[in-house]
Amino acid sequence: MPSVGEQLRSAREAQGKSLEDIGSELKIRVDHVTALEAGDFDKFDAPIFVRGFVRSYCRILKLDTNALVVQLNQELGGTETLSTDPALPGKRGFVDGLTLFLSRLNWSVWLPLIVLVSIAAIVLLVVNTTQAQKEELRRGDWINALPETQYTPVRTNVLSLELQIPSAPVKPPSTNTPGG
Repeated sequence: MPSVGEQLRSAREAQGKSLEDIGSELKIRVDHVTALEAGDFDKFDAPIFVRGFVRSYCRILKLDTNALVVQLNQELGGTETLSTDPALPGKRGFVDGLTLFLSRLNWSVWLPLIVLVSIAAIVLLVVNTTQAQKEELRRGDWINALPETQYTPVRTNVLSLELQIPSAPVKPPSTNTPGG
């Protein structure tokens, strides 16, 4: 079976792409592309870089990424410097360990599973809450929990207007009389 690098090189040549084309798309130097194709993984500092470049290389060439990464992991096990991930400097704390664990997860599997479980939990919570409310209404215990009502009339400011009505009608002066 051809190595990962040989498969990448043959796919690149079949698509008529040059090393410079791949280097510019991956945003790495041409000698690193050549090292990937030659299987010279010791030129890279850590296996995470090799895996990332191979994944990106596969996307560019439209190859099966998962199969090549599995084969790449087997090939990386044979190299002395890249067989394991480099240790974090100093004592590894909780956050460093958690970050390292999360970086190794296959998120294409776990993310949909997490979303599905979250949706199921929300639906279960809503159903349980609704059933509890219906049960409380059916039992009628909620009536005893109501506060005692007290009627307090609303006080309004009523203006009282007293109209003074004269006792005898006053005849208005006539405007038609002469001299007036």
